[in-house]
Amino acid sequence: MNGRHNSIALALLLELAVVTLARAADPSVWDGAFDASAQSRFIPVELWTGAAWDGTRELKMTPADIRFGDRAQKDIKGPMEWKHPNTGETLVVYERTNQEKSGLKVEFFAMNEAKNGLGRVYDSRTSLGPRTFTGGLKFPLGYWKQAETRKFLEKRYGDVKIETRIEWITITKLDFIYNGTPHCLEFEWLYRDGGGKTVDHQTYTYCPNQAMVKQVQH
Repeated sequence: MNGRHNSIALALLLELAVVTLARAADPSVWDGAFDASAQSRFIPVELWTGAAWDGTRELKMTPADIRFGDRAQKDIKGPMEWKHPNTGETLVVYERTNQEKSGLKVEFFAMNEAKNGLGRVYDSRTSLGPRTFTGGLKFPLGYWKQAETRKFLEKRYGDVKIETRIEWITITKLDFIYNGTPHCLEFEWLYRDGGGKTVDHQTYTYCPNQAMVKQVQH
């Protein structure tokens, strides 16, 4: 009996070892997104939404439903259709909410026309009220390189006028480990008005399956 039990135990250990080796040999889908030699990375929509990514090099507005933030005060849900009140265009958007101390902030994000990022198209918060936008960018998508900077012109629709603002995104850490999580992304976002005055300046960190994990205001 002992010999039989030993044989069964050995077989189970061998099976476990095979499974472990197979898993170790199967790289994460996120591993293949980064090309170290070219210092280039494919950034999918799922890095922003925190949803699971299948590794496909295609930008898709896949389903998202996540709660995150240091107080679990933020949500991303979607996608859904939304008609822009200024352009009349029907867009596919994600809704992101943030329960701030001053009240609830609601934003809609859509993929921009160039398909190299997600930009705000709607923003409503207690201190400013509702606003709409076109052309801007808040998160990079597709292929970006380490230290790359891109500039975007945003139209901001107010009650009686349209303002032009300028946004810059600079990749500061293209692929790195943050709090034990590999393949995170860090970038700076700089926001200026038409006269060149800085309106906002942030550094954001995003990690796979977690959405935004850090935000630093400068």
